[in-house]
Amino acid sequence: MIEKFNNAVSQKNEVAIVFVHGFTGDRKGTWGNIPEFLLTEPSLSGWDLFGFGYQSKRRFDILKLWSADAGLEEIATALFSTPELGPYQRLALVAHSMGGLVVQRALVKYPDFLKRTSHLILFGTPSAGLVKATLLSVAKQQIRNMSASGDFIQKLRGDWHNLDLDTKPPFRFLAIAGELDQFVPPESSLGPFPESTQRVIPGNHLSMLDAGSKDAPCVRILVDALTTGAAPAGPRSAARLALEKGAFQQAIEKLWPQRSELDDDGVTQLALALDAVGRRGEAIQVLEGHSTKGTDALGVLAGRYKRRWLVERRRTDVEKAVELYRRGYSEATAKERPNHDQAYYHGINLAYLELAYGGDYHAARELAKTVLEHCERATNPKQEIWRLATEGDALVILGRKKEGFEKHAAAAKQQMSPWQALSIQEQAIRTADVCGLSEEDIERLSDLYEGGLFRT
Repeated sequence: MIEKFNNAVSQKNEVAIVFVHGFTGDRKGTWGNIPEFLLTEPSLSGWDLFGFGYQSKRRFDILKLWSADAGLEEIATALFSTPELGPYQRLALVAHSMGGLVVQRALVKYPDFLKRTSHLILFGTPSAGLVKATLLSVAKQQIRNMSASGDFIQKLRGDWHNLDLDTKPPFRFLAIAGELDQFVPPESSLGPFPESTQRVIPGNHLSMLDAGSKDAPCVRILVDALTTGAAPAGPRSAARLALEKGAFQQAIEKLWPQRSELDDDGVTQLALALDAVGRRGEAIQVLEGHSTKGTDALGVLAGRYKRRWLVERRRTDVEKAVELYRRGYSEATAKERPNHDQAYYHGINLAYLELAYGGDYHAARELAKTVLEHCERATNPKQEIWRLATEGDALVILGRKKEGFEKHAAAAKQQMSPWQALSIQEQAIRTADVCGLSEEDIERLSDLYEGGLFRT
């Protein structure tokens, strides 16, 4: 029932893309050249590709005699229990037509399957059912399952809603319609889902999947969906991002129920996880409600306000960020034995905000000098990547671009997670920009944390 498209790939990959065909389709005929084009896409390195198949014939069923094509409930169970998919930590599910109903049913029925899903991309799926299927339901149970007024569709939409998958899906989701599709009208393929998740591409119900080249709309929309937020290579590759998002979802599931009782480490973990999956407002609420805030928790809260200010430009957010960073810096340096790792962390953010918000270059440079002193006296080897990146930003603020870029080059060679790479890259780019560095310089910095070569 399942076939691997890239048989030569090592079994060490931890993420997989699973294609599920629709009514009367098959693993190869439905998807054509699409898997081949994805396999040649460098940004999707690290993913294995599978085609999941099941029996679906045009002839009518002879029920209660010997055999008939399985109903969608049984096919969903078969998909969930496919042993070849067991070793993979994250799955990207790509389905056409009735196959999208199979996938949705597996997601609402099996919590473990839902937890492991990183992407769901539906092409021409009758998610609200088909009116015409009601007329033919007596002939075949797969058609009966697609009936707009039938039990299967009604239960599926109810379960989907009850799990908040309409508003808070734990995966990247797209519902795609063919602009000429008359078999599955857009009110069924797109209607049940938020407008932000809806897409339309050329073609009818079948030709929307025609892919004569890697630039075909169906291929490009898949690549874009699977690589959203990812870098072409390096620590922020699409495969590593999918794995990390799964880890963040697990952290939220574990820590959220006891959020009012967490210590500083727990609350910072929860806040970072919430922010990473797009729940920044909740991250701020959790941190604000935390009774005892150490310098690390203060910095994480300040960072959420700073990031929100950069997007929404609300003055109250940036002023709150400055207040929190100053408090964190004061607490880190007020002790008999100062915490230099925390001091440079808060200090470099204050230096950046002096430039980006206050426009005070003198104050920013004085802070940058002090930050370098803290970096020299820092002692935590686990923070090496942050120290190097901080030195890089401080040197750029001081006008010592060559030295600053060398520090960033050293930081980029360290082992890091995707969110660390993104956080460091974003701060480096913003600092370089506010210091007036050229577009070419900014691209050089960006390349470092996206798996590119440092151009000298």
